[in-house]
Amino acid sequence: MKRMTRGAFATALALAIPAPGIAGQDEASVLAAVERMFEGMRTADSTMVRSTLALEVRFAILDTRQGAAAIRTQSVDGWVSGIAASDGSWDEQIYDVEVRVDGTMASVWAPYTFYLDGAISHCGINSIELLRDAEGWKVTQISDTRRRDGCPDPLGSA
Repeated sequence: MKRMTRGAFATALALAIPAPGIAGQDEASVLAAVERMFEGMRTADSTMVRSTLALEVRFAILDTRQGAAAIRTQSVDGWVSGIAASDGSWDEQIYDVEVRVDGTMASVWAPYTFYLDGAISHCGINSIELLRDAEGWKVTQISDTRRRDGCPDPLGSA
């Protein structure tokens, strides 16, 4: 196995790490797509929400609200229809967001608190996967945990 010189290693490392401006732009555009989805939820704009989703997006949930942890999937069409009928009563606030980007693939990890009619309903962690196509960043998978106890109040309203 051939050993890499320090100069060759430094060059390879520099080529592998995107320039800070580029990486920051990618992270900002990923976060903008996720924020657009949540803004559509808050305003009951199902068309806005749908525009952020890939055609075959999947939702997976680890729900502990009824006791024992249960893994289940959620109907995307049911969720989008629920948003349309919510009359703006749904508000999911994410915070302490971590964004990872590798070219056309991104992952967003974010704790959240979900408010229903201004009151805390539940909270947990969102893991959101996105891919970028010719139209931009699209959500391909959302997995989340859900619990009712110990929910932070990032809005300071409850």
